[in-house]
Amino acid sequence: MPGLVGYFGQPPYGVMADHLQKMMTALEPEPVYQREMYSEDNIGFGRVTLGVFNPQPQPVWNAEKTCCIFFEGELFEQQRLLKLLNLDDHVPYAGGDAGILLGLYDMLGLDCAVHLNGGFIAAIWEPAAQKLVLLNDRLGQYPFYYASYNGRFAFASGVRALLSDPGLPCQVDRVGIAEFLTFDHLLHDHTLIAGVKLMRQGCAIVVSQDGIQTHPYIDFKFPAYYPQRSEADYIDEYVSLLEQAVARQAQHTSPIAILLSGGMDSRFILPYLKKHTNLSPVKAFTWGDPQCDDVVFAREVAKTVGVEHHLFDLPADWLQHKALDAVRLTDGMGNLVNLHAIASLDQEVQHAQVILKGFLGDAMFGFAVRPVFWANYAPEVNTSVHFKLHQDQGVITFTPDEQKEFFTENFQHSVGSAVMDEYVAGMNESGADSLADQRIYFDFRQRVPRMTIKGVEVVRSRAMTRLPFADNDLVEFSLRLPPGIRLERNMVRNAFICTYPELAQIPITPSGLPLMNCARDIRIRIERLLRWHLTQRGLIKGPYTERRPYAHYAEWFRANLRNWIETNLLSERSLGRGYYQPDALRRVVREHMEGKNNTVRIGALMSIELWHQLYLD
Repeated sequence: MPGLVGYFGQPPYGVMADHLQKMMTALEPEPVYQREMYSEDNIGFGRVTLGVFNPQPQPVWNAEKTCCIFFEGELFEQQRLLKLLNLDDHVPYAGGDAGILLGLYDMLGLDCAVHLNGGFIAAIWEPAAQKLVLLNDRLGQYPFYYASYNGRFAFASGVRALLSDPGLPCQVDRVGIAEFLTFDHLLHDHTLIAGVKLMRQGCAIVVSQDGIQTHPYIDFKFPAYYPQRSEADYIDEYVSLLEQAVARQAQHTSPIAILLSGGMDSRFILPYLKKHTNLSPVKAFTWGDPQCDDVVFAREVAKTVGVEHHLFDLPADWLQHKALDAVRLTDGMGNLVNLHAIASLDQEVQHAQVILKGFLGDAMFGFAVRPVFWANYAPEVNTSVHFKLHQDQGVITFTPDEQKEFFTENFQHSVGSAVMDEYVAGMNESGADSLADQRIYFDFRQRVPRMTIKGVEVVRSRAMTRLPFADNDLVEFSLRLPPGIRLERNMVRNAFICTYPELAQIPITPSGLPLMNCARDIRIRIERLLRWHLTQRGLIKGPYTERRPYAHYAEWFRANLRNWIETNLLSERSLGRGYYQPDALRRVVREHMEGKNNTVRIGALMSIELWHQLYLD
C-alpha cells in the first residue's frame, strides 16, 4: 500500500538508511512499488508509491533548502492553490502536489492545511529547527500511525512498518481488541498495539525540541440553527456539488474506472464520470457471484449509461489465497468478510490504475438517521438509544452481555468499562444536542476512518483511488443538512430520481426495487405478493423475496473454508491467547457449522488470529 515512513532518534540497526529500508519493505514488500528516502544521522523519511499520482522525485525542497517534504496522495483544485501562491495557474508546478503543499507551508505555516482539498499524508522536515511536521487530510483518507518510545518517534502508513523496530513495545491493546469485537472496528486512536496510535483526521503533529504537539485544524460542526429551505433547494445544491466533486476527480492520463455496485452512490457518480472524463473511456467494475443482484443491476446501469462493464467473479476460496495480504494491508483491523475488494485487484488494474468508489456517501447523507432520533431522551438514555440502533442495523458483533460469556475474566478485568466509555465519548464529542447529529458525527469520526476506509486501503495496494464524496465542499454541505432532510437518505434518493429517472427505474440492492414508482416497481411487488401467497399455501418453497448476495460467506465457511477456519481458530495457540474462553470460541465456530450465522464474528476473529500469526508469534 502506498504511504510514508519515518524515524526520529537513534536507529535500531545503527544506520538510518538500513532501518528505513526495513520499514518500507514491511509497509509494502512488492517490487511494483517505487521507493525513495532521505536520511541524516538521527532522522529519516521514506516514500513507497505506485507512481501513478505525483511521480516527481521526492523529497521536494524549497528554493532556500530550509525545508523538504515527502507526500503521498493527491490534491484537487490545484489552480486555486497556485493562485494562493501567486503563481501561474496554467503552468504545471515542478514539484507536483508535494511542491504546492510545501510552498503553502512556507507561506502560511500550519494554517495552510485549511486550504487543501484531497486525500493525502505529508511529512515536512526543517533541518535547522530540527522540526518535523506530519499532516493529513480532513477525513484521514490515508491512515497514519505513530509511536513515541525510548526517546524515539516513528511514524508510518501502516502499523506493520513500525513493528520493524525490535525496540518498539509490542503489548497488545486489549481495549482495541474488545472494540473491534464489539463494533467491527476500533475507536478513537487505538490500534492492536498499545503503544501505536492512529493520527487524528484533519490534524498536524509537530515533533521538535519542545516535544510532541497535536494541532487539529478542522472539525465536523453542525449549525446551532438551520435556515428555512425547501428540499428542492437542497437537492439543487447537492446535485451541483456532486457533479463538481466528480469533475475534479475525473481527469487523469491513465484509464479510469469505478467500482459499480447495485447501490445508489456509485450509480450517481457514474454518469458524471463519463461526462467529465475525456482522455479515455470509463470502465465499470463489479465483483461477486455472476447471478447476484449487484452484478445484474450494475450491468444494466452500465449499459444504460453507455460504459464498458467488467465482471470479476468472487471465488469461494479467495480467502485462502488472499486473507494474509488483506490482514497485512489493514494491520488486522479490518474484518475479512469486508475486504473482498482485494480478491480481483490484479485483474482490475490490467484495465485501469485509477479507480473511483462511492465511499462515504451513505454515512454522510443519512443512512443511520432514523425516526427514533426524533425525541428528547434523558441523558442517561441517549447511549442505549444509539447502541440499540447499532444493534438493529446489524453492526454489533458481540453485545456487552455476550462478551461476559465470551471473554476471559482476566481480559474483561483489563478492559473494564473502556469500550462503552469511549463509545459515549465518541457521541458526545460532537457537541450536538440532536441524536441524529451525534450519530453522523460518530460515523465521520469513528466508523468511516476505522472501518469503511479499510476497503479503500486494500484497493490502494494495486490502484490509486479517488473518493468524490470526500470532497471538501460536499462534506461541508452534508453538515448543513437538517436531520429531517437527511432522514433515511430521502433527499439523496429524491435527488437521484429527479436527475436520472431512467436509472432510478433499475432496482437497487438490498431492496431489489426501483428507487421510484414505475411499472417495473409494480410488477416486482405483484410477483413478490404472489410468491408470498403461494408460499403460505405450501405450493412453492423458499423465500418469497429472493435476494441474491454478491458473496456467500456463511456457506463458504461451512464448506470450502471450514478446515482453514477450524485449523486457525481452534488451534491450541489460538485457544490459549488468553482473550477468549476456549469453550466459548469453540461454540461460536460449532454453532456456525451447524447452521447459525456467525459469519461476521468468525471474520473478525480470523483477522485477529492471522494478525497475531503474522506479527507476534
